[in-house]
Amino acid sequence: MKDIHRLFIKSLFLIMITSITISSFAQLNFDAWFTNNSMRIDYYHSGTDKTEYIMLKEIRKEEFWGGTKTNLIDPFNYGSYRVKVYDSVSNTLIFTYGFCSLFEEWQFTDEAKILQKGFSESLIIPYPKKNIKIELSSRQFKGNSFDKIFELYINPFDVNNKNEKTVSAEVKQVHYGNTSDKALDLVFIGDGYTVNEKQSFYDDVTKISNYLLNLAPFKKLQSKINIWAVAAVSTESGTDKPHKGIWKSTALNSNFNTFGSERYLTSSDYHSIRDYAALAPCDQVCILVNTETYGGGGIYNFWNISSAKNAYINQVFSHELGHSLGALGDEYYTDEVATEDIYNKNTEPYQQNLTTLVNFDSKWKDMLDADTPIPTPVSDENISKVGVYEGGGYQAKGIYRPYMNCMMKALGYDFCPVCHKTLEDVINYYSE
Repeated sequence: MKDIHRLFIKSLFLIMITSITISSFAQLNFDAWFTNNSMRIDYYHSGTDKTEYIMLKEIRKEEFWGGTKTNLIDPFNYGSYRVKVYDSVSNTLIFTYGFCSLFEEWQFTDEAKILQKGFSESLIIPYPKKNIKIELSSRQFKGNSFDKIFELYINPFDVNNKNEKTVSAEVKQVHYGNTSDKALDLVFIGDGYTVNEKQSFYDDVTKISNYLLNLAPFKKLQSKINIWAVAAVSTESGTDKPHKGIWKSTALNSNFNTFGSERYLTSSDYHSIRDYAALAPCDQVCILVNTETYGGGGIYNFWNISSAKNAYINQVFSHELGHSLGALGDEYYTDEVATEDIYNKNTEPYQQNLTTLVNFDSKWKDMLDADTPIPTPVSDENISKVGVYEGGGYQAKGIYRPYMNCMMKALGYDFCPVCHKTLEDVINYYSE
């Protein structure tokens, strides 16, 4: 009888705990905490190679929330920065996500060792119904932990929160998969297209979209993807090429020669980019630059940029989307941007397609055949085999990739099984 009594008490306790857990998750109901708008916190991210500071610019209310209304707590832990949103009264964690930034990349340059510099950035969250506390934390190079660098209490009803459109542009939906809360919304914005080149921009978006939607894993997930085109009009055609003394007046202020790399195409005018992105429901910002010169760039949950008129645009865009959507790392290691400083080999990188073997169990170990050696030899017999191949993340030694060749290593290949799975997981996060 005592055993039965103990079993009854234990069962009752488990039921109570389960009820509490379900109740806690039930509290993370989107409509209980947020409206269908976005809140954008604009700021400047400044510092040196070893310091970083946040300076608030303004808070804006935007028309659309394009993100998920179900998965409010990001499960991936990708990116160099982590955003956490709390209800300021109950201290309930109600929203999180991760991202990377151009400032972070600048910190690895020689210039950052001698100069303090600032970059524009924004935090994008669903618009809260109650007062919130928002925290921004930075991933530390040593130990891979996060340190809080900014905290702000926000009243969503503050009269100083701006509620206005600062730009206008024609918006078209190129592909419809589902409603925005159940789909990944890719928003293409044109840069360097004049008013007479608007149709050329739409043609470029259509071309890239057709390629992407026939590429794995996007092909089988078409019903979970929306594609928008925002036709930002520039005064001049093209983009800046500082190394050639060419400067153009464009809507998004894109430029080559970022951090001294001729082909690295970026824009540091992030607030202008977000102004145009706000004209449509947006999960990912995709910038097409009206130039034939080869180049591009992709930063996780920040933006990706590609040269729209280059012959390799489809592959370059897809590679950069691997960065911006899936937080995938570059798998090449012989390149003008190769560096020994990006990854700490004593910790496991968050990029799912790279490993230092410090915690390989957290990566693609379960995708290996039982007889696959670690490291895996680069050989003809392994060309289509998931393994652990040395060389990746700009380093020839100490960092490993899952496939001999992949779109994250070189053009002309598809995404490997590990990258494929990562991208599929992220798309499902936005759409389920």
